[in-house]
Amino acid sequence: MASLYQACWLIAVQIPAGGSGAAPTPAKAAEEGAGGLFGLGFFLPAMLVVMVLYIMLMLRPQQKEQAKTKEKLAALKKNDRVVTAGGIVGTVVNTQSDAEYLTIRIDENNNTKMQILKQSIVRVMKDDDQKKKDD
Repeated sequence: MASLYQACWLIAVQIPAGGSGAAPTPAKAAEEGAGGLFGLGFFLPAMLVVMVLYIMLMLRPQQKEQAKTKEKLAALKKNDRVVTAGGIVGTVVNTQSDAEYLTIRIDENNNTKMQILKQSIVRVMKDDDQKKKDD
């Protein structure tokens, strides 16, 4: 980001307000104001517009996704089928709303259980997912 700022500043200083193509002398730059055509009067509002667009297009959808994930993890209950970030498919055995970990059963025959972090769950499988898997 600093290099972009520096490049814009160099362009702004080298383009004089008169449009004559030559770099302004320090005395002439002082007379004209703060840097010619693209001075601080233009640069600061443009940067504010870019920051607002960044917040609207990048950060807000990410916050919505995080809220949805948090709700999904809070709604976990016993016998939900889940898929972890490592690709392990299991059934929730027990969970507590304030606990960081939960226990899943990964093998029905041997009753093998595993304790995992709640945050490692990437998907809760529904009955529709099971039907698609069987087809």
